[in-house]
Amino acid sequence: MMRVRTPLATVLALSSAAVLLQPGASHAKRMVIHDEDIVPPSFALDGAALGGPRAPTGADLRAPAHLAGGTIATLADGALVIDPDSGDLVRLDLRGNQLARLTIGRDAAQLVVDRAARIAFVTDRRGDQVVVVDLAGAEPTVRARWSTPAEPFGLALSPDGATLLVTTVADRMLVAFDTKAGTARWRRPLGPEPRGVAISPDGAQAIVTYLTSAAVDRIQLADPSATRSIALGTARAGAPVTAAATVEAIDGTTTGRRFPRNAFAARFVGNQLAIVPHQVSTPLQESRFGENTGSYGGGFEPPVSHALTIIASGDTDLPRQVSAQIAIHQPRALAWDPARDRLVVAGFGSDSLLFVDAASQAGIRHVVDVAIGDRSCGPQGVAFGDDGDAWVYCAVSRKTARVALDDKRVAKITWGPPVAATKLTELEHLGFDLFRRGNDFRLSTRGAMACSSCHPETRTDGLSWRIERHELQTPVLGGRIMGTHPYKWDGGDADLTISLTSTMKRLGGGGLRKDETRALAAFVEGLAPPRVPTRSAARVARGKTLFASAELGCNSCHSGARLTDRQSHALSGTLATVDTPSLVGLAASAPYYHDGSAATLEALLADRGLVHGMAEVSDLTATQITDLVAFLETL
Repeated sequence: MMRVRTPLATVLALSSAAVLLQPGASHAKRMVIHDEDIVPPSFALDGAALGGPRAPTGADLRAPAHLAGGTIATLADGALVIDPDSGDLVRLDLRGNQLARLTIGRDAAQLVVDRAARIAFVTDRRGDQVVVVDLAGAEPTVRARWSTPAEPFGLALSPDGATLLVTTVADRMLVAFDTKAGTARWRRPLGPEPRGVAISPDGAQAIVTYLTSAAVDRIQLADPSATRSIALGTARAGAPVTAAATVEAIDGTTTGRRFPRNAFAARFVGNQLAIVPHQVSTPLQESRFGENTGSYGGGFEPPVSHALTIIASGDTDLPRQVSAQIAIHQPRALAWDPARDRLVVAGFGSDSLLFVDAASQAGIRHVVDVAIGDRSCGPQGVAFGDDGDAWVYCAVSRKTARVALDDKRVAKITWGPPVAATKLTELEHLGFDLFRRGNDFRLSTRGAMACSSCHPETRTDGLSWRIERHELQTPVLGGRIMGTHPYKWDGGDADLTISLTSTMKRLGGGGLRKDETRALAAFVEGLAPPRVPTRSAARVARGKTLFASAELGCNSCHSGARLTDRQSHALSGTLATVDTPSLVGLAASAPYYHDGSAATLEALLADRGLVHGMAEVSDLTATQITDLVAFLETL
């Protein structure tokens, strides 16, 4: 087991030294620890570095930035930004001033730029297309539109610019486009909630990341069927690959199984290494002091941390890897400068950047963490300019920042004006800012958790958390809030303000002001539901008939616009009564039941969960289950 320094205590005060009360003792035992025991390290490897002895050479040194997509890409004379909120593609000069813009569509996700061809590729998430943009003139213009499966997100362009990889969220597909012909060369299925994709500098392989999986997929591009799932942060040479690791603290207390989650992006660096930033969640903590019923996870330590996993992508069997614990919150984007072998990682929740030098070498080392402006940046994209400066796109302030480090690791930050106006109301925008904030003691103990820690992109982390002596599944929020009160799995919170306040209390936070709580409520109430996957119309029609049939009677409880009767029902299980959940976005909300005991809809309909009595499903045939699942996934 991996040993970590984690004092099992409740924080009473934080300063240069903190006074703690150790729970479970017959009297209050006071002890003093210092900040380094509380604040996670800026960069701490849990094993030997995997990099080579020298800086990158050959193909590694020439690796273009377009091997992985993002929300910002640099040009020789400025930068190109895709703003998901407005859906505008904006061209900037070297000072961040706007030169031109082109509307792509709201929720446009990523872009890559082929500098040699003077072309940009942009994923139109709502429009189910890749938009090919000509950058040759003063104004960007649309050259072509390529249809994709439902909800394209991630992009990566091969080193020669001939192949564009696209991940699609709702239809869970990886598509390879021929960039000359604009046609799909091949498609392969992916797991739930795929996001980022990156191609290696030699063009031989790709990595796909996921929000709700503890693994990434490594795909050989010459033979896309040759795919390996690689568990994050747990595999070691000669050790079995598992999706979670058990961690032991220095006093012998088991803190529970840790699950990598929320991997939005990946990047290959030199010396056949790939780097994946992600979250690490411990949803069911165990402690010799007993359960902390006032926490998420049931323990006394923050149940969320953040890491970079470095994978030896050249290994053909069990890939070696090493993880680095990092201090930035919600690492959502990263960039690599091959000329300097420097890595930069953007902390979406902490408004900060992590700089690492010798990123692909055995001498990998932390350079500095840089705070980006005030508390309202939300860095969602990052890219290196030709001069080595890091360009940052801020999703909250809608600005770009150019960050230069001098020889003494001092950062000079140059801000550009906002690239676009938000489509949110003022109240919703404040709620959006609050939803993603990490390191905010008002929201959680030590600021370790943000709303988006468990609800990435307002969806679900796919985990069941120990809360008040029960394992409770993280629900999807989008499309499920307005008009579905009461809230919580037991229906115990009468309205949304009460529910948000009680959630912050469970998280150990001090609580927000009333106007901020209203803003958070306005944001989640206005969320759109997740996109639904493409399914056979005939199967969906048959499943809909089954759903409404007298034999099953599903719509007796799941009815109305939100597919809930807003009542509580007594079912067998760990709760005395369970509030009827909305079925909106059901395809994106696995696992199922309040305790998450049914991993899939097929398992739920085959009565393989721990909750029973919802409907009589024992007589359903395999074909009927398939049809019913098809319908449920379109809700």
